[in-house]
Amino acid sequence: MLTLHSIACSSESTQPLPLTKIDLHQQKIFLWLPQQPVPIEQALTLRLEVPENVTPELSQVEGVSMYMGTIPLMWQQLSPTEWQATLYLGACTDPKMEWRLTVPLRHELATVPQSVSYLFTSAAN
Repeated sequence: MLTLHSIACSSESTQPLPLTKIDLHQQKIFLWLPQQPVPIEQALTLRLEVPENVTPELSQVEGVSMYMGTIPLMWQQLSPTEWQATLYLGACTDPKMEWRLTVPLRHELATVPQSVSYLFTSAAN
């Protein structure tokens, strides 16, 4: 019984958050992000779909509406075209925060940009 209580009180959510598919570049690059405003102080799973032979490099999330430094984001490959990263946004004094995700892309394709960005918001729980 004590073990069940410890699990129930854990801050980690066992329910996956609903994801929204976002077109980052001409139906070639897609981001799956929790519905906005995204929650703070919990692990958020992001997915990225890119063409084959395109690799997302070390990315960053930075506060737009308030300076919060930068949060590094490392992508792990799930398939030749799909990548995943975990993001953890901390709390700040602004209850509704605007963020910018910037993803540099390594490739040799003329039809794909060198980086993509996306603005999103978070809200205190």
